[in-house]
Amino acid sequence: MADKIVVIGGGGHAMDVISTIRKNNGYEIIGYTDLFDKGKLLGVNYLGTDDILEDILKEYKNCNAAIGFGNIEISNRRQLIFDKLKKMGFNLPPIISSNAIINEEVFIDEGSIVMDGAIINVYSKIGKCAIINFGAIIGHNSIIGDFVHVSGGAIIAGGVDVGANCVVGIGARIIQGKKIVSDCLLGAGSVTIKDILKPGTYFGVPSRRMNIE
Repeated sequence: MADKIVVIGGGGHAMDVISTIRKNNGYEIIGYTDLFDKGKLLGVNYLGTDDILEDILKEYKNCNAAIGFGNIEISNRRQLIFDKLKKMGFNLPPIISSNAIINEEVFIDEGSIVMDGAIINVYSKIGKCAIINFGAIIGHNSIIGDFVHVSGGAIIAGGVDVGANCVVGIGARIIQGKKIVSDCLLGAGSVTIKDILKPGTYFGVPSRRMNIE
């Protein structure tokens, strides 16, 4: 009998998560939670708001959860939900598409999701509740911090250290060996060629910090 899992969230990313769970992850999706009933998502039933989560744990002992919403800006929302789910007693296994390439000696921490076409190369480490989105590439010996979102098509070269709670935008590039501090947004298509030591929003080629009020 497959282990049970509930998806938290009912938007577009939740549907991507549902589809990824179904790719050889061995879980039975019992439903999704959201503030609003979106109807069935890819055949998955709406269970209610997050207020129902305690009842789910009572019905399904050792239930798993997957966070089904992403972030395209700097936010601690995923961390808050992750911490809440852990405190309640949910397991948050890493969810890895069978269509991703995970090379040798890679560590992927709990709650993280790796989408179709992503490539994670040798000796890289993915922190808690990270998103490695469609077609993203993580080079060898890189560290991706907790709650980081590496967007679709982004390329992170070898030996890069991305701090917690960063967003690497669609198609962004980080060259080898660079360090990115926590709480940074690297905009779509940006190219980072130097260490980033100050939190903030960075755009351009090469990437530069923006003064955004």
